[in-house]
Amino acid sequence: MDYLIIELEAQLLKTGKTSVDLIRTTGHTPANISKLRNGKIKAIRLKTLLDICVELDCQPGDLIKRVSEEELDDLAVERARNKVRRMKGDEDAQQEPTAVYAVDLSDE
Repeated sequence: MDYLIIELEAQLLKTGKTSVDLIRTTGHTPANISKLRNGKIKAIRLKTLLDICVELDCQPGDLIKRVSEEELDDLAVERARNKVRRMKGDEDAQQEPTAVYAVDLSDE
């Protein structure tokens, strides 16, 4: 089975920006940015995607990726390790995402 994951956190870390920066510059609501960041969406308006890509100077494929179940598991383990490294004060880990957000595309 394949999954779509949202990599907004990774792009924010890469650019040194925050969700608040996105809210301020794109005009999108905090609720919408939060839902997108946490993968709690089933759809996204192309205009919203474009606004975020412009602000973060990235491509849509940098924000939304298709991964296999095995890749999702590996990514979850890697990010859990990043979280532990960050808690231990590792400076390099500060620039790495600590969670993976898979979009729930089930009909329920």
